Amino acid sequence: MATVLCSKAVYTCHLDPSSNSSLKLILLKNVQNVNTITENIKHGVWKCSAINPSLILDPFQVAVAANRAVVAQMSGNMVTKSVYGEILYNLSLTKNITQSLTKFGVYKQHCVLLCFIVTQKEDHSDDVLKQINGELCPISDLSKYTELKQIQDAFKLDNLQCTDNLLDSIVSRMVTKNIVSFNNRGIIQ
Repeated sequence: MATVLCSKAVYTCHLDPSSNSSLKLILLKNVQNVNTITENIKHGVWKCSAINPSLILDPFQVAVAANRAVVAQMSGNMVTKSVYGEILYNLSLTKNITQSLTKFGVYKQHCVLLCFIVTQKEDHSDDVLKQINGELCPISDLSKYTELKQIQDAFKLDNLQCTDNLLDSIVSRMVTKNIVSFNNRGIIQ
């Protein structure tokens, strides 16, 4: 991961160079058709995914998960059925796919979602965005939807208050989940 481009509404990050892929993060609010979005994603109609922004501290968190997903896809080592499910799985501490998708996915009670699209030579984001009934927000507004308590609970980080340390701890736990287990108090087992 090297180049990061950030316009007001879109965060773009080039992923592993051998993948020829980029990550695009788009923040939307007041979304009226969440059910349609989740159905289109679930059935593979849209080549994207959507996550609950309350559990995302920083776009870098998603970039790390997306990079791991495209590398796993290239090597044929994905745990889930799609690269988009793999991103949600990589965001979570749990090795349980259903729990990962449930915790980080978007459901009808969420009116705000973070939509990300991994692109290779094609970019389907404009086609998808035209079908979403919601308002585009600057990616810098992500912190307005972040819930620190939910993040601390999800990543078992009760004692950390500083967001820099929190981001480092979240990313470290995400990338080591396959080799380390954390108990309910966040202690390595």
